Amino acid sequence: MKKIPYGISSYEKIKADNYYYIDKTKYIEIIENYGSTYHFFLRPRRFGKSLFISMLQHYYDIKAKDQFNELFGDTYIGKNPTPLRNTFPVLRFNFSMVKTFGKIEDIELSFSQYIFDSLRNFVNRYNDLFHLSEIIVNDLLTTYSGNTDVIRSLFMLLSEQRIKVYVIIDEYDNFANNILTEHGEETYTKVTHAGGFLRNFFTNLKGLTDNREIDRLFITGVSPLVMADVTSGFNIGDNISQDPQLSAMVGITNEEAKQMLDYYNSFGIFSQSLDSILDDFNLWYNGYSFNQALERVYNTISVLYYVNQYIKTKNRPVILTDENMRTDYGKFRFLLTENNKINGNFSILREIAENNETTGNFVRSFALKELIDTDKFKSLLFYLGFTSIKETDIFGIYVYTVPNKLIKIMIWEFIQKSVNEVYNLRMNIDFFAGAFLKMATKGEWQPVLKYIIEKFYEAVSVRDFVFHEEGIKTFILAWLNLGIMYKTYSERELNQGYADIYMEPEKRYGSEIKYGYIMELKYIKSAFLKTKAKAGPEIQRAIEAATAQLNQYLPYNNCTTTKIIIVASAKKLLYMDVIRSSA
Repeated sequence: MKKIPYGISSYEKIKADNYYYIDKTKYIEIIENYGSTYHFFLRPRRFGKSLFISMLQHYYDIKAKDQFNELFGDTYIGKNPTPLRNTFPVLRFNFSMVKTFGKIEDIELSFSQYIFDSLRNFVNRYNDLFHLSEIIVNDLLTTYSGNTDVIRSLFMLLSEQRIKVYVIIDEYDNFANNILTEHGEETYTKVTHAGGFLRNFFTNLKGLTDNREIDRLFITGVSPLVMADVTSGFNIGDNISQDPQLSAMVGITNEEAKQMLDYYNSFGIFSQSLDSILDDFNLWYNGYSFNQALERVYNTISVLYYVNQYIKTKNRPVILTDENMRTDYGKFRFLLTENNKINGNFSILREIAENNETTGNFVRSFALKELIDTDKFKSLLFYLGFTSIKETDIFGIYVYTVPNKLIKIMIWEFIQKSVNEVYNLRMNIDFFAGAFLKMATKGEWQPVLKYIIEKFYEAVSVRDFVFHEEGIKTFILAWLNLGIMYKTYSERELNQGYADIYMEPEKRYGSEIKYGYIMELKYIKSAFLKTKAKAGPEIQRAIEAATAQLNQYLPYNNCTTTKIIIVASAKKLLYMDVIRSSA
């Protein structure tokens, strides 16, 4: 039985060591047939970009010619090779290898050292082709003080011999993004703008394409942000990220997932039906569409994680959220908070979390300073994989949607952490694990809601909460979405109305989840609460209105339905109780 290539990004290792491989080699032919030869391809983290890069490297590497049948014989491209197979010396960079700790001088030294090391390995691998003397090589790699000079000088020597090179850059934006989050905007700007060492590198690279010293170029990353900052837009090639032909170049299609499951099922791996496993995939990992063709793919690492866990435990994974998929909040916080205040981008993220979608114009390229623009921030969320394209209209307006439950949980976690940070809240995460279990299995909802609401008013007591009457609902939703036993919705359409908060039991837990929840939240303005004579009737009207709405909603079919009324003001909780009905 083939092994699962979880975390493996070396194409040679996968082929040599009996790992399962989803054949993506047909895309080599598509890319090679483009009129352009300098390509820029963006996808969210953990979609298999590095493995694809490794495949390209081995396919075009002139030194891997004798390995062609071993590496590609059973693939599409092995049966349909292109004219350029094994014709280039390949120079590959992986910018995730560049360290970003220390001062800016330390980071520049780390970058320069990495470029030097990569060039040294490149020269050593191909020197029988280059015929460069050891003296020239040593002089080349030790004399020049900057990476820009050394790469230009080396390629000029190769140009004299009419040697054309294929350059591959994997995770081009990784270390620059780390600089931004770890050192701040000022250091990032010094690196990426005029005089910055990263800008100089790409400027030099662009110059080497003018006379085709670099014959072909393939760059991968997550977003166009860094490229826009270092080159004022990607102007040295073709951004092929939204090409419909390449929808599934990385990621896993539904058909590919079925084929993988069928393969492992033939070894008796799965105790559940394949349809139930695909239901898990669709709920947790699916929904990504990267262009107007709307072909949807699963996240690669998540599917491999699931199958790998199943093989190890002989059962469906209990935890469906692979930690390697989670985006560190620290790398995202600068987009949501500023000077210890929540900014406008936070409101956009809240809108997406609550409504599950948003609309906007799609922007292909943008710089850091431009992310205050709503459409550009929404486009960045798309590039990061937090949203996916649901549809477009004839005017080019995009409808973005949250692709799956894993991403929805991550978005709510970012909202939680932003609020906790700005309002200096200390939420007990450990409390929620046991409390949610009792909420689901014993109907003990009070501890969860009381704790969340107490923390909300703790924030309100410090300063006015930014969302006013929407604030308490957002806050409750953010924490209820921690409960993996439920699919939690805002404004879920039910018969004859929309429920403020709707907690639907997850099917995968079956009869273990004995309680489902529907909540109506009413907000009373402080002006109505100044006297008891006004407050009492106003609270009663709110309770009656909530009761009427809750009575419209049908109970769950397979568990007890708990319908909760919450009446609140800006300063305190006024009422919270239930209406119960059993299915």
